[in-house]
Amino acid sequence: MKLTERDIKVAIVAALVAFVVSVVLLDMKGYIKHVGSDDAAVVEEFKLVVVGAAEVTRVSSKSSNKEAFCADGHLLLRPQKNNSGNDVAGLLVDAKNRAILCSTELPAPGL
Repeated sequence: MKLTERDIKVAIVAALVAFVVSVVLLDMKGYIKHVGSDDAAVVEEFKLVVVGAAEVTRVSSKSSNKEAFCADGHLLLRPQKNNSGNDVAGLLVDAKNRAILCSTELPAPGL
């Protein structure tokens, strides 16, 4: 059986229509998840403790079981005790979702 040029065009159009209909139906039934800015997970809130201020700031002696590290100029945070076997890390951002930058070359500020 020899396929004509018309048969090939009809098969291509039918395949494209079937694909579009499948995607639309999957989306309508909720099987396709759309990620938005509301889906960003806030794992934990942090605050900045100013060092060298006039008043004395008390800090707990217990460890937070988190460690920060610098990767490609950005500050990342991960748990110290990671039982999952994967190195799960998160990017540390401010209240406006701007990444916190870090540098290993800068000296510590003088107190």
